[in-house]
Amino acid sequence: MLKQMRADLYKVFHRPFFYFLLAGMVVLAFFVNFSLSKVSSMNSVYDSWIIVLMYFLSWPVLLMPILIDLVSAEEYKEHTLKNTISYGMNRAKLYCSQIAVSTILGVLVGIVALGTYCGSSLIFLKSDPSFTTAFTADFFSRVGISCIGYAAAIPIAAFFAMILQKNSLFVFAFYAVIFLPQLLLKLVHLSYLSKYLLMPQFSMLASGTNQQMLSSSLVFIITAIFFIILGAVFFRKKDIC
Repeated sequence: MLKQMRADLYKVFHRPFFYFLLAGMVVLAFFVNFSLSKVSSMNSVYDSWIIVLMYFLSWPVLLMPILIDLVSAEEYKEHTLKNTISYGMNRAKLYCSQIAVSTILGVLVGIVALGTYCGSSLIFLKSDPSFTTAFTADFFSRVGISCIGYAAAIPIAAFFAMILQKNSLFVFAFYAVIFLPQLLLKLVHLSYLSKYLLMPQFSMLASGTNQQMLSSSLVFIITAIFFIILGAVFFRKKDIC
């Protein structure tokens, strides 16, 4: 499994698109803080970090299909996985290794994006009394729990990439599963069940209590475990031609 993970990482690190993705995150982070500095001289580092919690916390979920596409979607589409399996690689380990590699890539992208954002906010914006050590610790605790949510979205994307094997279809299926359940629950007047879905957790994390943050962590972990098991079961039975 470790050899397969190293092979997948080697493959991704030799793809220009991965570095374009990193560069895009860096440019976007600089652009947001630079724009804040130009919109008003009153904007501070505190305001910039609050924007992350209020508006940007759920956005990284949208990138998860890209990470899966980098690692495995192309192999499903081109039917090249049979070569790996023919060498005796256990299917469950192969499937889990792809999810693990996608998670590692997500960590790298997250470090670059968040590091650039926080660093550029310190460069372009002024500090104020609200930007305290306590606020910084609270900010990173909320972002840290959100990262569990991003990781939980990866098995969902991996499942649909494996089932559908077509880039456009699996991306649409992923977004449908992520966003539609909340809307459907509203239509049938069962909105109170939304607290068990993945996406609403990010709104709770933005300003929720410690108990709500713990509940969100449990939802993320259960979601990840469910889709990893579901995907591994289907992958064991799937015809790899």
